[in-house]
Amino acid sequence: MAKKVCFDIHDGSVLRTRYDLLEQLKEHFPNLKVSLFWIPWDYEWEVSKFKIQREEMLERIKKNLDWIQLIPHGLMHIRGEFGEFEKVDKKLMRDTLKSIDEAMKKDGLPYEKGFCAPFWLWNQDVVDVLDEEGWWGAIDRNQPQMLSTKKFYKYTHSIDEPFSLSNNDKLALHAHMRPPSANDIDRCFLNLMKMDNSWDFRFVTDFLEEKNENRM
Repeated sequence: MAKKVCFDIHDGSVLRTRYDLLEQLKEHFPNLKVSLFWIPWDYEWEVSKFKIQREEMLERIKKNLDWIQLIPHGLMHIRGEFGEFEKVDKKLMRDTLKSIDEAMKKDGLPYEKGFCAPFWLWNQDVVDVLDEEGWWGAIDRNQPQMLSTKKFYKYTHSIDEPFSLSNNDKLALHAHMRPPSANDIDRCFLNLMKMDNSWDFRFVTDFLEEKNENRM
């Protein structure tokens, strides 16, 4: 039976995404599917010199939505004294979900009702609102005590690890779009080429789990 594999990449956005590398992977692995944890309004790049390419890049992502799914990764992914979602209350979180919806609709981009907090930083109010609104959340494999939504996604391997040698019948691969992360797709491209065309590529949404009642 074919190994089931999903591939998530953090920090996708209209301007930040490495379309060139993703398209090369798709050419080599025709059945590839990719789940991008997507920054709806990527402040760092939206105010940069690259903003003149925005319309072109927006059309580029739209042309590839048959094999790429988008999942909100915060709203602006800004780094401050605290993480973007470490100190928010329920009202602010509900407002954030509305802002995410507005930003995605403005760009004409479909998205999954899933959420990954930038830098894995969130609190119980964030988790509660996601549960109440029927959203799932992404949690970090390396933080066993991390707060979790009722339905969640957790990766099994970072792409800078020798994941291709794993005997698991399911692999949930995790990456970042750009440096400085050790698992950015450019740095790890050769490792990604060790994937196998016999694999059954799925989206992250096919790998969701239900929280055990005993989990904190």
